[in-house]
Amino acid sequence: MEKEIKEEKRVVLKRVPPGDRWVAVNATQSSPVYPTLTDALEGHYQQTGETRFYMDARKGTVEVVMEQEVEKPVKRFSLYGED
Repeated sequence: MEKEIKEEKRVVLKRVPPGDRWVAVNATQSSPVYPTLTDALEGHYQQTGETRFYMDARKGTVEVVMEQEVEKPVKRFSLYGED
């Protein structure tokens, strides 16, 4: 079987009003509130090493891309005698 890369986005940071403050989605009481987006991205990078970020300004979220290798089903046609 052939393999393909499946990408899935996962929200990791969210904006906390007022202003440009950010927290991790899985934050606890002791988790820091980052004063800027740059600080939040750097903090996430230091914890996970992830570098591909996607930001949705309207929703106030930052997502990362999770890649997973999955098997691609092979299409067979009985009309041509492949079965």
